Amino acid sequence: MAQKLDRMAAAIEDSDRLDAPARGMANLVSTALELAPVSSRPVQDALHGTWLGHPLHPVAATLPIGMWTLALGLDSADTFGLSKSRVPGKSADIALAAGAAGAIVAAATGLADWRQIHGRERRTGFAHAAINTSALGLALASLGLRRRGRRGTARALSAAGWAALMAGVYLGGHLVYRRGIGTDHADRSPEPREFQPVIAYDALVENRPLRAAVHDPATGSEVGIVLVRHRGRVHALGSRCSHMGGPLDEGWVKDGGIVCPWHGSLYCLTSGHVINGPSTAPQPRFAVRVRDGMVEVRREQEPGEEAVTSEDIARATRKAPAAPRGARKADEVLYEHHELLRRLFEKIAAMSPDDPERRDMMRVLAGELEIHEHVEDEVFYPAVRAVSDDVPAAHAEHQQLNDMLALTLRTGTSSPTFDNQLRVLHEAVDHHASSEETSMFVEAQRLGEARLRVLGAQIEEMLDHERASRARSAFRSLKVRLLEGL
Repeated sequence: MAQKLDRMAAAIEDSDRLDAPARGMANLVSTALELAPVSSRPVQDALHGTWLGHPLHPVAATLPIGMWTLALGLDSADTFGLSKSRVPGKSADIALAAGAAGAIVAAATGLADWRQIHGRERRTGFAHAAINTSALGLALASLGLRRRGRRGTARALSAAGWAALMAGVYLGGHLVYRRGIGTDHADRSPEPREFQPVIAYDALVENRPLRAAVHDPATGSEVGIVLVRHRGRVHALGSRCSHMGGPLDEGWVKDGGIVCPWHGSLYCLTSGHVINGPSTAPQPRFAVRVRDGMVEVRREQEPGEEAVTSEDIARATRKAPAAPRGARKADEVLYEHHELLRRLFEKIAAMSPDDPERRDMMRVLAGELEIHEHVEDEVFYPAVRAVSDDVPAAHAEHQQLNDMLALTLRTGTSSPTFDNQLRVLHEAVDHHASSEETSMFVEAQRLGEARLRVLGAQIEEMLDHERASRARSAFRSLKVRLLEGL
């Protein structure tokens, strides 16, 4: 199914026969906007969703999708006599009408966005609009027939409209999730986290954008920055436009903002916020200072970001509690448990497939993996989140390991499939452990030895409790048995 749908979308994208009608439609809309007696900019920005901070079209599209799906269900209930009252039929009429009204709003917002895209995406968008317009036409025809009492034909038309809508929805999803239309194209790298020189101050000319770049060690790529000296002050924003990735450094300064040369989005130089669309997402901002004739920049971290900065580290290490006497550091305790897990894998792999104890050893391994995840999630990760960017990735790896462990437990230990599953799980666990040892454990040293020894004592105490507690042992045993029985 997925391959057939991909081929359908590819055929639409490759069809240059759509270029002429699509271009004609776009020119017609543009001409109408240009000939408007007043500025159409506020209307366009409202339709784009600039005021909302997100594209408005996906929000508006939920109404016809939801209402027409509801109408289909109510019509089905009425058709098959699931209710003796006339309520389902009347409710279906109301839902169909509400969906049609929502479809008109969705079409207006979609048309505003579509006018700003080109190439293969314009072709797909044109087909998306044509199919959805057909769905709207079928819904309106169905409403007309319902008023005249021809409910059987009306239901067939609205069902056909719903099917057409689903085809249009697929193409809309293709535009967003495959082609990135409506998504944020700005580079949201957290770098540089500290002030870093990027260009000589004398190289900047008043109101003339200039591009600079810094290195992102995590991705190995460069982070583009557009610098503008405006009214004696230097401003710095991300150089890649959040709308469609246009080069802001090739744009121009207007009304205290910078204009993208591709689609005309205007961003405030001071805040990075959108002044005029079609963009809806703000630009990344950088703090700027001038020292010794050089312009230095530092990324202004946005709310919700998890990038670790020097301020975060300072707060995390400000108060270090006294460590218990003889306590080991957290990374040392966890490394020891990593080694235990590795030995268990090696022992199970070396056992004969027909050895009945192989299943018991697999249960022991599953229990130790459960303990390890619990200890890290409860004690270690919350403490190192302030000094390491790796915690979200580590949580994701835990979920992956859980899924792989469940698959391995469901496989008979004497089958060849089990050995392959065990090998893959071993490699995944070793990758997770090695990543922590070479990255997170190193970054954890920023917490200081005293704090790490406190954490180490907490981890060892929790490990002892997990193994000694009958309730926790019973929980792990039940979980393993349930997974084996699936």
